Amino acid sequence: MGPTVLTPPVPTGEDGGVTTSRTPARSAWSARHRDGRARAVAPLLAVGALAVGLAACGGSGSNSSTTSTTRASTTTTPPSSTTTGPSGSSTTTTTAAAGTAACRTSSLALTFGSPNGSAGAVHYTLAFRNTGSTPCTLYGYPGVSFLDGSGSQIGQPAQRQGTTPTTVTIAPGSSAYSSVAVTDPGIPPCSGSAAAAQVLVFPPGETHAATLATPSGMQVCSSPDTAGYRSSIVTPVSATAL
Repeated sequence: MGPTVLTPPVPTGEDGGVTTSRTPARSAWSARHRDGRARAVAPLLAVGALAVGLAACGGSGSNSSTTSTTRASTTTTPPSSTTTGPSGSSTTTTTAAAGTAACRTSSLALTFGSPNGSAGAVHYTLAFRNTGSTPCTLYGYPGVSFLDGSGSQIGQPAQRQGTTPTTVTIAPGSSAYSSVAVTDPGIPPCSGSAAAAQVLVFPPGETHAATLATPSGMQVCSSPDTAGYRSSIVTPVSATAL
């Protein structure tokens, strides 16, 4: 009995047919592998494209911004206070008196008070009463000079000195005040004196003066040894008597 020869199995294709070469089988496997990878990658590419599109849309919105700024407006009202002067009269003071006219000499009644002595000087209160029907304002220093019996000026006008001026609003019937200090004419550099019969007063900001009678026996320096010496001092108008 002769020897038995074993024949290796014949490779078949995907459809069951006989193939005469192994190469086609490898080619078919490679094609299937490439097709599988292509089908797996395709959805990923589609998802990536969709993500890029969404990012592009979102990016265009995030790069623009709107800022709203509100500017606050402030209205400032000047502070004011009310004080009580002699005889219970009230005077209102303000740092600004918008819309209120300045007091005119014709709408003021002026009085020159009684003497109040101190070392080296005598002090007098000068009052400005509003005789008009509406409030008015005074700001600064009055002009003050002394006159003898013939109406001639004695010495120099009063020197302006004192606290910082403020605007004083005077209600009808109320008053504002200033103080006048007159140096004792017996103190150097005065070398002579004269009797003052009247005091000439220009209200602050006015060019029209009022003439008032002085207290009896009032003496002021008439002959100073120093040129330009002023023997009296006047303070700015205030809401209260000094």
